[in-house]
Amino acid sequence: MKKILNYAFLLLAGTFLLASCLPEENEEALKYQGSTYVEFKNQTLGILASTLRARGVVTSTAQTDSSRVIAAKQYSTTSGTTTTTTAARTVDSVLVQLVGPHRSTPTEVTFEVIAGSTAVQGTDFTLDAANTGNKVVIPANSSFGYILLKPIVGGSAAGTTKRVGFKLLDAGEVKASPNYDTFYVSIFQP
Repeated sequence: MKKILNYAFLLLAGTFLLASCLPEENEEALKYQGSTYVEFKNQTLGILASTLRARGVVTSTAQTDSSRVIAAKQYSTTSGTTTTTTAARTVDSVLVQLVGPHRSTPTEVTFEVIAGSTAVQGTDFTLDAANTGNKVVIPANSSFGYILLKPIVGGSAAGTTKRVGFKLLDAGEVKASPNYDTFYVSIFQP
């Protein structure tokens, strides 16, 4: 009987000890408390290569967190008896993500085209009217907005790849993440 009481006591004591390791029940303790940032996110990572090719993303080159290659027009490649078709990417969306609590008003973020870019705006690509003035808007109560890039078919010579880089700029109290403030899109002209 004494052993049973000892085991029961150890079981109860263990339960209380483990319960003390759980987070606070207060919801505020579970909310993000850090600074508010904006950053680029490559929303095409982790998608099957066949799905990406159907969307105009070139999969013969490696994607990263901060870059991808798109095809300005449809083309096919043959290896042995297998033919792979890569669709045209008429609009590429570069996701800008808000890291922090949702805001009750739209967040306007300014970006710049990096000076070392080989793709020329107006020749190799254009930006959507939503990005006039090199701005992207993250709507109120949302976590993301998009830079919409439209590659121009035949903007460069066939077989060339031109690269455009975007850099997020601080927007008042919302800062650009120093780790994910640049994103590169390479435009392949088949």
